[in-house]
Amino acid sequence: MAESARRPGPTLVLSHDLGEVGRARSFVRKHCNALGFDDDTCDAAILLTSEAVTNAFIHGRSEARLRVTAAEGRLHVEVADDNSRHPQRLDQDADALDGRGMAIVQQLATRWGVRDDPYGKTVWFEVAARR
Repeated sequence: MAESARRPGPTLVLSHDLGEVGRARSFVRKHCNALGFDDDTCDAAILLTSEAVTNAFIHGRSEARLRVTAAEGRLHVEVADDNSRHPQRLDQDADALDGRGMAIVQQLATRWGVRDDPYGKTVWFEVAARR
């Protein structure tokens, strides 16, 4: 399904507060289950949502807007923020407490990308249903 043909899914606006990451995970789990995806797919999407929302708060320095849709056996999640700077994968430092988010996204997502918006960007990812 072309992205333009995807019907808008439920959206959640999250205040710029790391405590909201838990609410984002619950939102994705609820909609992932309602859309009929298996637990492994939902768990991967929830982990990726945590990474993307945390990045939006820390690097985007704004509220985050979260949307969940499904298309062709894939769960599609979008996280928008007000900063136009795209995420970058960092070189891994085994002693660092952070900096692994994009590596996790690249490993678990079937596809992912960034779309520029008039007031920032949207990071999106898809997780294919396990067969």
